Amino acid sequence: MQVNRRLDSSAIVMRLFVISAFFVLLSACGDTVKVEHIEAFSIEILEENEDGVYELSGYKKVNAITALAENKNYIKSEVKMIVDYFDLDGNYLHSEIVHSTHSKSNITMFEDGDDLKKELHEPSTIIVPDDNLQNFRSGSLSDEEKKQVKQHVLSLIDRL
Repeated sequence: MQVNRRLDSSAIVMRLFVISAFFVLLSACGDTVKVEHIEAFSIEILEENEDGVYELSGYKKVNAITALAENKNYIKSEVKMIVDYFDLDGNYLHSEIVHSTHSKSNITMFEDGDDLKKELHEPSTIIVPDDNLQNFRSGSLSDEEKKQVKQHVLSLIDRL
């Protein structure tokens, strides 16, 4: 009988410890800084040749939502994006939907992350024009365009 009582006592103590730790961590989250960036841009793709020199091999168009959350105890990042790949002549190759998460505890130094990807076979980005792959940047997005990009990316992320 006493053995069962000891097991019950240690289980209760363990539960109280876990609940207390949860509340301590939860209360520490009050000073969290959150930032979200919504972008649509094109960028060159560089590949290393056999001589170790990076050469232009194509372009990619990207619609992305990047979210960061940080406080003194942790940092978390989440990237949701759609990427269309093109060759040097601007011919479409393929697309990817990517959802990447990463977190690091400043208390335990534990790091965790996950990358989910799905390939698509039709151009899927919006806003970035096909005829301006070399020069388009997201700094020119209006608030309405950012809203469109966010809705579009979130709708495709649901496919993962």
